[in-house]
Amino acid sequence: MHFGLEPYIPYVLYLAAIVAFLLAIFRKPIYGIYFLLPLIPLQTLRYRLNEFPLGASIVGIMLLGVVLGLWREGKPILPKSPWTGVLLVYGVFTFISLWLGSFYLDSALPLPGDARFAVWEDYITMLALLPIVAAVAPDKRQMKIMILIMCLATLMMNRNYWSTISDRDFSTYSADLRDEGAMGYAGNNGLAAFEAQVAALLLALASFEKSFWPRTGYRALALFSAVCLMYSLSRGGYVAFFAGWLLLGVLKERKLLALLVLFAFTWTLVAPPAVQQRVMMTYDEQSRSTDNSTETRLSLWENALQVFSSNVATGSGFNTYAFLKLNKRTDGASGYYEDTHNFYIKVLAETGIVGLLIFLWLLSQTFWSALRLFRQAKDPFFASLGLGLLAWLVCSAAANLFGDRWSFLQVNGYLWVLGGLVSQALLLEQQEAPETAEVQPAVSDSDCGLEPAVRPA
Repeated sequence: MHFGLEPYIPYVLYLAAIVAFLLAIFRKPIYGIYFLLPLIPLQTLRYRLNEFPLGASIVGIMLLGVVLGLWREGKPILPKSPWTGVLLVYGVFTFISLWLGSFYLDSALPLPGDARFAVWEDYITMLALLPIVAAVAPDKRQMKIMILIMCLATLMMNRNYWSTISDRDFSTYSADLRDEGAMGYAGNNGLAAFEAQVAALLLALASFEKSFWPRTGYRALALFSAVCLMYSLSRGGYVAFFAGWLLLGVLKERKLLALLVLFAFTWTLVAPPAVQQRVMMTYDEQSRSTDNSTETRLSLWENALQVFSSNVATGSGFNTYAFLKLNKRTDGASGYYEDTHNFYIKVLAETGIVGLLIFLWLLSQTFWSALRLFRQAKDPFFASLGLGLLAWLVCSAAANLFGDRWSFLQVNGYLWVLGGLVSQALLLEQQEAPETAEVQPAVSDSDCGLEPAVRPA
């Protein structure tokens, strides 16, 4: 903060958390959501609370405060939405799969306090953001406040990342150039996935914004996120961003397609040498081979498919791959890889065909609900939320081809917040439809094309 106040930030943040928790219960539940929004992507900021009682569980505690506030107001905790059924099925299935995994690993049962149970609990807490945000039922003004807070959190993350890497020499590629910023254990690739997703969201919001300054702000922040993405040196992040860019061009702004084509021919003029080297090293035309990173991924996918073949229907169990010994490291480091580096293959290996089908059901429900709002909303802001969720989802789907970018709260928490906003926007649109369909005045003869029987003189 540059004012000598750095040591006091954890105390101020913890005190603010207590105030927000009480306000969520006894005033308005949405105060708890407001407090959580900037903390979702800023993992290293959340680390500051770990030294305090229950500080490490701030997300779950704050959501509990929101739920208690909803209960006090007599509102449903699990409102009806397009996601209600699939989220319940997915939550129950992953819990059963978690237990089956203990038998597969011949390990301790996944009870509270167990490491595997903690992973499942964090995962379900992230998914719970959608129904809880929908249950809070924010109005349009509150939705815009939430979007503003998300933008400010993104700006904080970008500023933190840029201050870290701006003085580094990107004239030659080196793994030492990479940095995870405020993403914590999600790593550099998690940061890149977030930047790609949030840039696509901001462009979607800007495409419907009529006011000059908000539209300019969205686009400026999207550009800042794209620059941070470029310097992340994450090829998976690049693919994710271009997938979202293409979607926005096809569905909303055709000029983005023209810019995409122009960028394809001129990107070497914009990107620093380290970025160019990172992209080009994927495949060596002279040796006709892929780089070590790609080879490692292919090996991990083969190992994961071996796990899948042992139990095709339900897989090895939720969060088991990290504990298997088939995935020996090939980069000289000791230990084992804890991820398949392809989330879909991970889902297939750990939860089998049944789990993959339920997961794809969740993805498709999110896609079609967002598309429905984008296509049918009368309110431009609601339509932009639908398009923004679509863009985020497509970017996420692409990023997860190269690793697990799905189950990290700091990377994908905003996806579920947007899902809750889209669910509420769909409800508001339905409520307004009868009002716009009021009884019309009686149709006159002239409106029907009939002439009066007697013309006036």
